[in-house]
Amino acid sequence: MTDKPRPFKRLTVENHFNVITQQRVLVAWAMNEAFDEAGPYQFTLQRGRAVNDPEWESVSQTVDQPWLYDNHPVFAQHDVSTYYRVILVDGNGVSYESQPVSAYTDWGHHDWLLAREIIRKETLLLRKKTGTPGFLVKRRQWGEPCPKCVDPNTGMTTDSHCQTCYGTGIEGGYYPAIDYPVAMNPTQRLKRLSGDAGLVTAIMETVRGLAWPSPEHNDVWVQHGSNRRFRISDDIQAIARHRGTDLVLNLHLEELPQSNIIYDFPTP
Repeated sequence: MTDKPRPFKRLTVENHFNVITQQRVLVAWAMNEAFDEAGPYQFTLQRGRAVNDPEWESVSQTVDQPWLYDNHPVFAQHDVSTYYRVILVDGNGVSYESQPVSAYTDWGHHDWLLAREIIRKETLLLRKKTGTPGFLVKRRQWGEPCPKCVDPNTGMTTDSHCQTCYGTGIEGGYYPAIDYPVAMNPTQRLKRLSGDAGLVTAIMETVRGLAWPSPEHNDVWVQHGSNRRFRISDDIQAIARHRGTDLVLNLHLEELPQSNIIYDFPTP
């Protein structure tokens, strides 16, 4: 008999961008695709002072979401480190814990000031000057299979216009929209072949935005007012970094047709 796969594939602590902007630490995780225990999954973020800390402190909880915040972080002092781990309880009540991850940072006072100034100027540009208001809609990477359109035998999605999963195969489809303004560059129009419509014109936008809330391939950006919706491509480039931490990104967006089910997903 083989052991069941562990649920956590990767745990990361983002303790620069969010500390600068909101004085909080973000902990995110990726799930092992082979882990298929029953949901829903309840996650608890814990903070400790050592890998083997006997008194881990629970700081936040969520259900079926791959990130949590420590809104009142305790930063390392006098050679005492801070560690985070995540506890998962599946739908059967079975508990799992991730490997602890250090929140160590070697940034000095000058590093914090420089990064804070870059983010401050970029935020001013996006919100007060040349930015276009909009929302980032992050796609769910895992969760409960859609009860309406996922074939239980193959696991494949059978309805790209499903109102329950919005064509993703995962119940809910996307997380609630997040405010995310961008600076838009000149529009590109490209001709390409489509299996459904033959030769079509694809409208591509190149935009500039902050590195958080961490846009990813297949997330959707929604333009405020016009409600135009764009899929984020996998060509995501950092255009401002400080000591290995992305601060400002360049994104490539492809406009989705009005017939796409994503237009039914609610945004503010």
